[in-house]
Amino acid sequence: MKKSSAPAQATEARGLGEDMPLPDLEFPIAPEFVSRPPRLDPQVTLARCAETMPWRNARPGESRRRLAEKIPVEFVL
Repeated sequence: MKKSSAPAQATEARGLGEDMPLPDLEFPIAPEFVSRPPRLDPQVTLARCAETMPWRNARPGESRRRLAEKIPVEFVL
């Protein structure tokens, strides 16, 4: 990934303390929800992904599908 050479353009972005109203967020209430840690070791998950990627990439039309999902502009995180 290459770095952008042009500085970002200044916009009228305002911070939280500068007359910006807080959004009215409504979070769902699910008293029956129980949060549990993942059952698989992350390394096992990564190994499985590495094992299946060659097969997934070899499927017909996969390269066209991935190309269609690409973002057409470069950006810096």
